[in-house]
Amino acid sequence: MTEQKRNLIPNSTQIPNVILDIILPRLPESEGKCLLYICRRTFGFHKDYDQISFSQFVDGITDRRGNILDYGTGLARSSVAEALKNLISSGMILVVQCRRGNYYQINLEIDVDKVVQKMDWSRKWTKRSSKSGSLAVRESNEQNLGNKEKQSIGKNSGSAVDNFTARVKELARSMTINRFKN
Repeated sequence: MTEQKRNLIPNSTQIPNVILDIILPRLPESEGKCLLYICRRTFGFHKDYDQISFSQFVDGITDRRGNILDYGTGLARSSVAEALKNLISSGMILVVQCRRGNYYQINLEIDVDKVVQKMDWSRKWTKRSSKSGSLAVRESNEQNLGNKEKQSIGKNSGSAVDNFTARVKELARSMTINRFKN
């Protein structure tokens, strides 16, 4: 595949203000990327809906000559699947399934507060998990260059992290010993 040299020219895709101003800032990243990709494939080509295959969301579109037309969402397959599932369940997008690729449409008659509320609820899990990350990770002293191995700090020091480290060291040692026995 060859990549075309692209210039910035003032062409555009219209995206409803409510999506940019109210919905997008409250969506998780993968849902936002999928929503914008659907906007591009529909509103960008002056369509109400478009047939988009799953591989287009993941890998983008390449023409017959090998020219890359777009790179898709830049997300992994699992992220695209989860994002589309969430967008459908919230009512943000409408989908008609068919064998050669589903038809996607932005639901312009949505109750914005309801969609945002559903997305906020699902996003609470990611917010909570990022704040409650293990103390060993959040409180480690990255500038402590004198120690070759960083010590775990926090409530759980001496637990699973240290056990895992010890197991990895033991496995590496046994692999080295077994390698030289032959």
